[in-house]
Amino acid sequence: MALQVYTPSYLANTVYHRHSLFPKPKFSIKSKKPIVDADPTPDPTSSSKKAVVPGQGFGSSPSPSSGSNKKKPKGKRERASIIRRSPVEKPAFLTKEGEAKAEEQRKNESAFLLAWLGLGGIILVQGIVLAASGFLPEEWDKFFVKYLYPSFTPTVILFLAGTVAYGVLKYLENEKLKDQK
Repeated sequence: MALQVYTPSYLANTVYHRHSLFPKPKFSIKSKKPIVDADPTPDPTSSSKKAVVPGQGFGSSPSPSSGSNKKKPKGKRERASIIRRSPVEKPAFLTKEGEAKAEEQRKNESAFLLAWLGLGGIILVQGIVLAASGFLPEEWDKFFVKYLYPSFTPTVILFLAGTVAYGVLKYLENEKLKDQK
């Protein structure tokens, strides 16, 4: 097979293709196998050409002239075997007592995460103020260096330690749930 590429006409007008260093690429696909007609003895005096059916591409249905006369009803395809999955199990805390406990845990966790978000905001503001303190008046700079700078590092350490502890706690809860199943 040979490969030939033809450039579409809308691309031929661009500056890229008019440049002499970049010639227009032209490729096409040609088969080495000849197409065989159904009639082995063609009539040389006949001026009419016979229609040749090209090969079929991917996903095309077989035509009656290609040798396969099977007709499938439209809309019905053959499927692979169907794998049935087990239904989703109901959670173990569906009792009233379990639901109340889960609701309380959800509220506590939301409050903890909101407090942690506030601590992260405080760290962000402290960092910005400490970074800008050199550009502020001398009195403000002395105040920030005296009070804010010594508390910044312990605040960040507290935030990181709490975040790691929360992550470990959630991991252990998840492992506990897996062991129950």
